[in-house]
Amino acid sequence: MTIMPGSRSRAAALVVALVSVVSPPAVGQGGGTQPLRKTDVIRLLSNPLISRSEVASLVRRNCIAFRPTPRDWADLREFGADAEVLNSIDACANPSTGSRPAPQLPLTAALLPARLNVTAGTDAVARVLVRRGELPQVGIPLVLRGSAAIPGGPARDPQASTDASGVAVFRFPVGRSLAMYRLTVVTGSGASMPGTPSLDVVVGPAAPAVVTVQPGRVDLRAGDRGPASLLVTVRDSLGNVVAGEAVALQPDSPDLGLTADARPTDSLGRVTFVFERSAVRHGGRLIVRVRGQVLSTVDVLRTDVVAPGTTGFTSGVGQHGIARTRLSDPLVFQTRSILGRPLAGKLVTFRGVNADVTPDSAITDTTGTARVEVTLGKQAGAALVTATVDSLQRQATLVVEPAAPIAVVIERDGTRVDGGSMMVPAGATFVVRVSAQDAYGNAAATPDLARLLEKTRGRFNLQSQLLRMMDVVPDAGGAMVTFKPLGTGQADLSIAGVTVSVAIVSGR
Repeated sequence: MTIMPGSRSRAAALVVALVSVVSPPAVGQGGGTQPLRKTDVIRLLSNPLISRSEVASLVRRNCIAFRPTPRDWADLREFGADAEVLNSIDACANPSTGSRPAPQLPLTAALLPARLNVTAGTDAVARVLVRRGELPQVGIPLVLRGSAAIPGGPARDPQASTDASGVAVFRFPVGRSLAMYRLTVVTGSGASMPGTPSLDVVVGPAAPAVVTVQPGRVDLRAGDRGPASLLVTVRDSLGNVVAGEAVALQPDSPDLGLTADARPTDSLGRVTFVFERSAVRHGGRLIVRVRGQVLSTVDVLRTDVVAPGTTGFTSGVGQHGIARTRLSDPLVFQTRSILGRPLAGKLVTFRGVNADVTPDSAITDTTGTARVEVTLGKQAGAALVTATVDSLQRQATLVVEPAAPIAVVIERDGTRVDGGSMMVPAGATFVVRVSAQDAYGNAAATPDLARLLEKTRGRFNLQSQLLRMMDVVPDAGGAMVTFKPLGTGQADLSIAGVTVSVAIVSGR
C-alpha cells in the first residue's frame, strides 16, 4: 500500500487514520513472523520508544508485504527511516539484487552494577551498558520496569537512552521505607534482552539521628539492689530503625559509679544496657553516643536525695518590677525528700537571665529552704531565675516593666530618623511614628502621647513654613503623625525636643 502524493500534513493524517483502524501484526515481541505492511513500518518509525536499529532488525526478521514505490521510499524517509532501515527494506524487497544481510546479534545489557545500595529519602542512579556483540549501541531507548511500584518512588517507570558509550543512566527516587526492590531492564518497546539480570535496589537507613531511651529516667533509692535496664532504639531522620549500629552508654562522671559500655543494635535498631543498682553512688546522667555524637541523655536520680515533685520555688514567682530595680520580696526555694521531709545542707545554685541574683548559691537551712534576692535586668519582658540542686532544675519567671520614658523616638517606615535626616517629595504627604522609650531603650507606652501631639498641632502649623501637620492617630502607646510639605527646601521637624532634618525635593 502506498500513500498518495500530497502535502506532508495529508500524508501524516492518512498514516494516523490507517494506524488507528488497522490491527498491526505482532512485532517487537520476539515471536511475530508475519511480513510487515507499510503502515506497520511507519507505526514503528513513529514510536519514540523504538530505536531505528530495532526497526531494521524487525524488518530483517519479518520482511515486508509490499514492494516499495518511489513515493513509498519518500514517505519512509519522511518518517525518519535511516540508512539501516532503508537497506533492510530494500534487501527484503529485492532479494535477487544482493545477498540478504546476515542476522544481527541480539541486544544484551549489563548492569553497572547489578545491586545498588541507596539511602532512604535519596535518589538511586542506575547505569546500563547495551551492546550488540562487543559493540556498544547508541540511542537505544530503555525502560526500568517496576520502579513505579516503589512507595514514594517515580510516578511511572523511568526511561533513558544509551549515550555514545552505550550507557543509559536512570535516576529515580527510592522513597523513605527500608526495602529491597527487584527491577527489570527492557527496551523502549517492552522487549526483554536475553541474559539481562534483574537490578536489585536495596534501600537502607540514613545516618543515625534520633535515639529514644526507655525509661527516660532512672530513679534509685538508698539500699536498692538488682539489675536496672535501659532499652535504646536508634532511628534515622526519616524514622527508620538503624540496625548493626554501635551505641555507647557513658556516665557523665566517674563518681556516678558506673562504667562505660558499648553494644550494637539488633535488626530492630534496639540495644539493651544493664547495670547494677547498688553500683550507683549518687545521682548523675548517662550519655548515649552514636558515632561519637551525643544523641540522648538519661538522668539517674537518687530519690532519697531530692524529690522532683516537691522541690522548687514556693514564693516570689511572677513578681513585676521596673527595669534595674530590686524586687520587694525574695524568691524562696525549698528542697524535700521523697518522704516529704526538708533536706537541710543542700547546695542550691541560682542563675539569672535578664536578672541579677544575690547570692548565686546558698545552703538550705533546717527547713530545707534557700532564699535569693533579685535585681531585674534592663530589657522589658520576661526575666528567668534558674535554681539547680543536684541534677534538678527549676525556673521562676518574673516580669520586667519599662522605666519612666525619658526620650522620644521618631521613625519613618520602620527606620529611626530622629537626630538624623530624611528626604520627602514636595506635595506628597508622609507619615512618621512618634513613641517614647526609657533609659534602657525599652519602648515606654504613653497613652496620652497622641493627645499631647494633637494639642501642639495648631502652634506647629503656625510656626512651620514648609511642613503642615495634617493628622495625629494613636498607635500602640505611640502616635502616627501625618505631614504634608508646602514647598521645597530644608525644614527641621522638632517633636518634644527631638529634631529630624527634612529635605523637601521636587516631585517627579
